[in-house]
Amino acid sequence: MTLKRNFVLTVSVLLNCLMPSIAQDREPNAISSINWVINTAPPFHILTGPLSGQGICDVLIDVVDAHLPELSTNRFVLPQTRIRQQFQREVDQCFPCMIYRPVPGETIQSDPTHFYYPHGIITTKEKSLAMQARHGNPVRLASLITDRSFRFGYPDGRHYPAVQSILDKAVQSDITRVAHTGENATVAILSMIKMERIDFTLDYQILHNFDVAENDATNLVFLDIAETQGQHVLGAIGCTNTEWGRAVVQQINRVLPEIRQDPEFLRVLGLWFNDDSASGPYRELLRERVWKAKE
Repeated sequence: MTLKRNFVLTVSVLLNCLMPSIAQDREPNAISSINWVINTAPPFHILTGPLSGQGICDVLIDVVDAHLPELSTNRFVLPQTRIRQQFQREVDQCFPCMIYRPVPGETIQSDPTHFYYPHGIITTKEKSLAMQARHGNPVRLASLITDRSFRFGYPDGRHYPAVQSILDKAVQSDITRVAHTGENATVAILSMIKMERIDFTLDYQILHNFDVAENDATNLVFLDIAETQGQHVLGAIGCTNTEWGRAVVQQINRVLPEIRQDPEFLRVLGLWFNDDSASGPYRELLRERVWKAKE
């Protein structure tokens, strides 16, 4: 009886030691679907028109889904402010195009998927001459943002990590700025610049590239910002920092080497990102700045 009891106790101890490891190994398989949230913000997501479905994030979702066929997927179109609120409330969801942050917060993020050239100024050709005359070339944002001659507009809920401190410091001063709410905010901001309701916005150059692709003739130009010139921004997939979100990110990271080099994903990156005359072709920079991180 004593020998039998000792055997049972030994087996129980072994099982208890193994259970955490088994649970950890099985955690990624515990999820059965991915809930994608997207917003109407070309060229990240393009929901209408001849380029519908050809947004960077649209194709990234397609490619992730193709490399994780065992998971079903859902897509929900929501305003950016609603997406942010749901992350704060720990709703299980993933947003495909976030700025990469290695330390989890409200979201946990995949390893980097691609990179962006830094934010710059989008304005009209006429206004660009006055901006450069007063605030330099490249433009000093800290100087421009306090210039009451120019009105700044941006989509409500939009944040600019690399220059947010500059914007926040100027909040207390009497400057003019407009936050646009509702659908298609990024495109609406460009329309407001063209109609001279505002003078400039901050965004990636790919938004200007989208305007050029959509309009045969455009009066908009893209200007570099002195504070971020030469930098780059890593993109990643972000999920709610819950057990579900961590499991999804673990699954995505598992197939990320294939996702990064998927021909369809590379095609859409080539569609929206111009080569940098100073740094080199986007594909080579992608290899250097993103791929080599895990090679």
